[in-house]
Amino acid sequence: MVFSMELHQIRYFLALSKILNFTAAAEACHVSQPALSRAISQLEGELGGALFRRERKLTHLTEFGRTVLPSLRQCFEASQHAKVLARSFHHEGHAPLSIALSRMIDIDLLAPVLAELGTAFPSIEVKIFRGSAREIALRLKNGDAEVAIADPLPDEWERFETRALFEQAFGLLLTRRHRLAGRMPAALPDLASERFLSVPECGVIDAIEMEMRTLGVQTVARHEVDAIEDIPSLVRANFGLGIWPLGRPCDADLMIGGIRDHAMRSPVRACTVFGRQHSVAARTLICLLRSRDWSHRRLPAPPHRSVEHVS
Repeated sequence: MVFSMELHQIRYFLALSKILNFTAAAEACHVSQPALSRAISQLEGELGGALFRRERKLTHLTEFGRTVLPSLRQCFEASQHAKVLARSFHHEGHAPLSIALSRMIDIDLLAPVLAELGTAFPSIEVKIFRGSAREIALRLKNGDAEVAIADPLPDEWERFETRALFEQAFGLLLTRRHRLAGRMPAALPDLASERFLSVPECGVIDAIEMEMRTLGVQTVARHEVDAIEDIPSLVRANFGLGIWPLGRPCDADLMIGGIRDHAMRSPVRACTVFGRQHSVAARTLICLLRSRDWSHRRLPAPPHRSVEHVS
C-alpha cells in the first residue's frame, strides 16, 4: 500500500484530535469548516478507516485514530523540523555533505529521500563514498563522512548512533546455462561445490555459509570484487554465483534465483557520531531518513527474472 497524504491534512487532523470540535479546529487552522471536514475525509480514505466519531457535542477519536495519532504527529513534526533546517541552511550558505554508503545498497531505494534533500537544498554538494562496513566505520570515526547508510558496522564504538531503516533483499545471480538454472530456488546442499561472488565483508554470504556448516555442507572459498558492477562479468566467466540486490536490473543472459528456506536479507541502518556537530544538510538527511515510512517501500522485480519465488 502506498500513501499520498498531504501535510495540511495531517495538520488538520492533529488540530481536531486536540480540540475535538470541527468548527473550532477549522478556526484554529484558519480554514472553513467544510474544507477541514473534506480534508479529514480524504485522510480517512487514504488510511482506510474512520479517525473520528462525529457526534454533535461529543466528537472523539476512534481506536484507529488513537493508533495512528503518534505516527502522524511524528511525521508532521519531522516535516516542520526539516523546514526550519532548510531556512537555517539558506541563511548559513551551503557546504558539502559526505555520505558513506555500503557497496551492496541499491541507491534507487534512497532516491526519494535524496530527491527531497536536493529540493530543500538546491546548491548542496553531495559526496558519496562506497565501501565496506569496516571502511565506513573508519570514515565516520575520522570525520570523513557525516552520515552512513550501511549494513551493521563491525565496530561497536559507543559514540555510533544508529537507526534501523529497512531490510534489503538479495538473490543469486547466475547464467541461464548454469547447472542450477532450472532448479531455483536451490537447496543449500546444491551449493556445496559453488563459489560465491560478492563485495568484501558480505554479511549475506556469511549467513549462507554459517547455515551450510550447521547442516554439515562443505563450503568453498569465495571471490570478492571491489565494485558490484563487476559481478555479472565474472558470473558469465563461470567464477561462481553472484550475490545480487533484488530490484537491480540484470542482463537477459542472466537470471536471479534464491535459496530454499533461506531469506537472503541484510539490515540497512543510518549511522552518525553522537555528540559531533553536524551540518544542517546532514541533520536534514537524518531527519528525512528517520521520518520516512520504510515499511511501505516496494522493490521492483528484475526485468529478466525467470523465477517468481526468491527466498
